[in-house]
Amino acid sequence: MGLIKSISFPITTEGTQMNVKRIEGSLLNFWVAKSAGLKILLESPSRGEKHDPDSGNWHPQTYHPASDWSHGGPIVANEWYAIEDILAEWFGQDWTGAKAIVESPLTWFMRAYVASQFGDEVEDIGSVNRSLAPTPVVLAQLQLNTLRALRA
Repeated sequence: MGLIKSISFPITTEGTQMNVKRIEGSLLNFWVAKSAGLKILLESPSRGEKHDPDSGNWHPQTYHPASDWSHGGPIVANEWYAIEDILAEWFGQDWTGAKAIVESPLTWFMRAYVASQFGDEVEDIGSVNRSLAPTPVVLAQLQLNTLRALRA
């Protein structure tokens, strides 16, 4: 029997929604990976290991499309027209001059990419009390541990 190295999984919640325009950091990275159809790696990356953009996989420790142009740039290049349409919808036709976009363009490009795949609202993978909610990295690690236990 072959060893499973990656897996895609649905995230389900109790119906709570969050606005894509407010997602940032590791949560945004999670939704970008989900939007791109990437499979989460079951094994933690080796020390110093970098994300392989051609693998079809991701891991929260190595994949940062919301802050790393080498990860987010190819998405922007491939999905530009959809991203641009969303930004024009959110900010108007002069979106390129919007202060928020000028200050953090990659973050807004990734938010628009997620919205182009899922709409302006996505499932909230945390709890109502954000201070007590697990981070996407913690959620991914919990799922990885569960999968490892099932393999054993």
